[in-house]
Amino acid sequence: MAHWAVEIPTRTPGEQPRTGVQWFTYPASRFPVRGDVVEKVREDVATAAAVRHRSGAVADVDAIKVIWHDDLM
Repeated sequence: MAHWAVEIPTRTPGEQPRTGVQWFTYPASRFPVRGDVVEKVREDVATAAAVRHRSGAVADVDAIKVIWHDDLM
């Protein structure tokens, strides 16, 4: 199944920038356009679950990297 993988650099407050990354994946069937994925991940990265998952680290939404995966074998 084709999907988008989104990498968002994170940093722990008080440390150097980009001390980690947080990944999100979205099916291409629901999000066929890259712009829709970026909009959705910007919403999702701010959820309480996402903040808890990265242990309170700050997400650098200006450095989002979107990668297309076409899983045809």
